[in-house]
Amino acid sequence: MGKMTQRRNKSSPELILALDFGGSATKGVYSTLDMMITKSLLMEPEVVKISPDSTTGETLGATDPENAAWIRYTGQTLAVGYLAKTKYYGNEGLKELKYERAVAKTLAAIWVTSQKLKLGAKFRVALVCLLPPGEFENKESFQQQLKAALADFTTPTGRMRVELFEFKCLPEGAGIYLAYQKQQGKTITTKAILHRSHSVIAFVMVGYRNASVLIAERGIIAADGKTSDLGMIRLLEKVVARTSGQTTSQLAPAIVAAGSDISGTPFLRLLRSANNANKQQELMQIQQAVKLARNEYAAVLTSWLDQVISRNQITEILFCGGTADYMKRELNSHYPGIPCLWGVGADIPSEVDRFGLGSRLADVYSVFLYFWEKVNYGRTN
Repeated sequence: MGKMTQRRNKSSPELILALDFGGSATKGVYSTLDMMITKSLLMEPEVVKISPDSTTGETLGATDPENAAWIRYTGQTLAVGYLAKTKYYGNEGLKELKYERAVAKTLAAIWVTSQKLKLGAKFRVALVCLLPPGEFENKESFQQQLKAALADFTTPTGRMRVELFEFKCLPEGAGIYLAYQKQQGKTITTKAILHRSHSVIAFVMVGYRNASVLIAERGIIAADGKTSDLGMIRLLEKVVARTSGQTTSQLAPAIVAAGSDISGTPFLRLLRSANNANKQQELMQIQQAVKLARNEYAAVLTSWLDQVISRNQITEILFCGGTADYMKRELNSHYPGIPCLWGVGADIPSEVDRFGLGSRLADVYSVFLYFWEKVNYGRTN
C-alpha cells in the first residue's frame, strides 16, 4: 500500500468501504475511520442507463437509499440496484466484465453509505474491492475511471465530490486466504510450520457468476489466478430450459433451499399451474430438471477445476462462495484423499451480517478487516 498522502487533513469525514461485485448482489462492508462501527450493505446487481428526465419526478412513500439509487457522471445517468431492477427492468450484466459496471455500482454504494452515516456531499473514501482473478489486469483502469467519476457526480440528494485517498484491488478469495493465514498463525506448532513451509493450497471460489482458482504455494499467492464463467447461473439456465415460466432469479433461492436432496417444498410457491394434478406434475418436472442440471453442472465444473488444479501438487483445497457450499457433496466426492476445507473466514458478528448472508459475506468482510488495519496503521505512522 502506498504512502498516505494528505492524510492528516481532518476537515472532511473519512469513509472506509469494502465491495464485492457479485453476480447475484453487490455486497459491502463499511465504517468511518474514526469510529469502528461496522455495517454491511446489500444491493441488487442490476445497472441500466436511463433518461435524466426520469429522475425528476416525485416518489410516493419513503424507502432506504439502496432502493432508490441512481447516479449521473460523465454525461450519463444510471439506475443501480433495486431501482434499476424494478422500475427500469435492468439486467444483471453477467456477460460483461465486472469492472465495467463496477464504477456505477461503487458510486451508488458510496452515496448509500454517505446517507446512512450522514457524511454529507464532500468527504474522503478509502476503498478496497474484489475482482475475479481473470479481470485483475483491469484494476488500474478501474481506479482511474473511479477517481475521475468520484470527483464530481450527481445523486438523488444532489451533487457530490468525493476524494479517493486510498485504493486497493484484490482478487476474489483474497479475504478467505487472509482469514485462513490468520487462523493458521494462531495455532502454530512444529508440525504446522513444517506443513505450511511445503504447502500448496488451492483456493476455489464458486459464486453466482464466476468460478475462480487461486494457488498459494508456501504462503505466496501465484499471480496467474484462473477465472471461468461457470458460476451457478450455468445450473440455473439449464433448469429454466427444462421448465415452463420460470426465471433464474426466482429459481436461485428455491434451489439452494432445496439442498442436495432437492426437497420439493421450496418450489411450491413457484408453481404456476392452477389445477392440483397439474401442480403435482409441474413440481416433479422442476425437481427432475434440478437433478439433471445439478449433475451436468457438477461434471462441467469439476472438469474445469481438473484443468487448473494439479492433484499431484495440491496439499489442501479451500472452497468458498455460496455455490461452492451448495455443491459441497459433489466437490468433496471429487477430491478423495485431498483435505477439503469449508467455512474458513473471519467470524462475522450478527450486527454486521444483518442480511443473513453467512459465508457469502466472509470474503469481503475479511478484506475489510485487513484494509482497515492497513489504513489506520498508515495514519499513525
